[in-house]
Amino acid sequence: WFMSPVHINPAEAVTIHREIRARQSVAMHWGTFVLTDEPMDAPPRALARALEEQQIDSKTFRVPQHGETLTVELPS
Repeated sequence: WFMSPVHINPAEAVTIHREIRARQSVAMHWGTFVLTDEPMDAPPRALARALEEQQIDSKTFRVPQHGETLTVELPS
């Protein structure tokens, strides 16, 4: 609730992903600092639920692990 003016929750992220017809999205700003009472892995689990509920292929919404590097191929 206190971050809502500047952040979105996982379900909102999936809705936006669907509405703008994104081919690929990347989850970020999770698990870096303990800022809430929720477990550190709660956001990726909530994202997985939202993807399932909104019938979005989970492969189109990447959740990098801490320190992981993602390579993004741009369309030509």
